[in-house]
Amino acid sequence: MLKEKHIPFILLSLIILYFSQGALYTSGSIISQIALFLILGISSIFFIKTLFTKNKELFYNAWSALLLINVIGFTFTGSLANTFHFGMFKGILISSLPFYPFYYFAKKGTLTSRHLIVLFLIMLPVSILQFYYNKEQVLFNRISNNQDVVNNAAYMFVNLIPFLFLFKRRKIVSVVGMLILIFFIIQGAKRGAMLVGSFGLVLFLFYQLRTIDKKHRLKGYAITLLGIIVMIYYTYGSFLENEFLIKRMELLSEGGVSGRDIIYANIFNNWYNSDNLFNFLFGYGFAGSQKLAYGSFAHNDWLELLSNFGILGVSIYMILFYSSFKLLRKSNWNPDKKIIFTTVVSMWFLITLFSMGYTSTDGYLRALLLAFLIGSKEKDLIRTKLKLENENCNIKYR
Repeated sequence: MLKEKHIPFILLSLIILYFSQGALYTSGSIISQIALFLILGISSIFFIKTLFTKNKELFYNAWSALLLINVIGFTFTGSLANTFHFGMFKGILISSLPFYPFYYFAKKGTLTSRHLIVLFLIMLPVSILQFYYNKEQVLFNRISNNQDVVNNAAYMFVNLIPFLFLFKRRKIVSVVGMLILIFFIIQGAKRGAMLVGSFGLVLFLFYQLRTIDKKHRLKGYAITLLGIIVMIYYTYGSFLENEFLIKRMELLSEGGVSGRDIIYANIFNNWYNSDNLFNFLFGYGFAGSQKLAYGSFAHNDWLELLSNFGILGVSIYMILFYSSFKLLRKSNWNPDKKIIFTTVVSMWFLITLFSMGYTSTDGYLRALLLAFLIGSKEKDLIRTKLKLENENCNIKYR
C-alpha cells in the first residue's frame, strides 16, 4: 500500500524520468507526458494541502501569489493554441508547483538532504547527455559547417551548483562535481550562464573554507586551498581554450547583448507610455511582452512581469525576494544553511536580470532546494532524519 512517506521518492523518480527525455528516450513521447501529468497533479494536491496550513512563511505566500497570478493570467488572457503561451505556462508550472510537496515533506522531516544528493548524482549525467543532445539538434538544423554552438543546456549545470554544498563532509566529491559543472557551463558559451556560474563558484569556494573540519584544521586548509587553486586554474584554462566564448564576452563588453537592449527599451517604453491606467497597473495579460516587444519575450523576469501584470506583478516578485532577505535575518539557521540559501537566491536574482527565471523549466531545481531549506526545521540541514534516529537509539540503550 502506498504511504505518504513514499511520495518524495516517487516524485523525484518522475522528475528524473521527465527530464531524461531527449537523452534517454524520445522527447515529447507519451512517457514524458504521463510523467509531467503526474508531477503537476501530485504537486497541485500538495499546493492545496499546504495552502490551508497555519504559520506559513511570507516566502511561501509570495511564491504562491506569483504562481496564482500567472495561472489566472493564462486562464483569461492566454491561449492553449499559441505554442509560445503554452510553452511559457508549462515552464512556470514545472518551476513552481514542485515546491509544495517538497516544502510539505521537509516540514514533516520526511525529506532529507540525502534525497537531494541522490537527485544531483542522477541529474548530473542526465544533464550531460541533454547537453550533447541539444548540441546535436542545433548542428543538425544548421546549413553551415560552423561547429560553434550556444547551448542553453548550460543553465542546467548552473542550477546544479548549489546542490554541491550538500556534500559538506565530502570535499573531494564536491570539488570534482564543481569542475564538471564549470566545464559544461563554459562549453555552453552562454554568457549569462558563465556570469552566474562564476558567482556560484566564488560562493562555493567561500563555503569550502567556511566548513573546514576544526579537528584537522591544518590538513583541511591545505586540502581546501589546493582544491581552490586547481579549480581557479582549471576554470581560467578552460575559458582561454574556448575562443567562441571569448569572442562572445568581448562582444558583451562592446555592448553586444543579442538585441536585449532593444527588447528592454520597447517593453519599458510601451508600458510606461500606456494610455490605459489598467495596463499600467495590471499589465497586458499573459505573455504581454510579445505585444510590447513586437514578438519577443522579455528575457528579463522583471520586464516580463511588468508587461504581463504591471506594477502588481513586479511588486509580488519584489516581496518574494524581500521575504528571502527577511528569512536570513530572522531565522535561527546554522551559518552553513544560510550560505546555501544565500547562494540559491542570489544566483536566482542574477538570472532574473538577463534571462528567464520563474518561467524556465530548469527552475524546478531551485524550487526543490528552496522548499527543502525553508521547510526543514533543522538549523543544520546536514543533520538528517536518519542521524537523529540513530542518536535517539544511542540514548535509549545507554
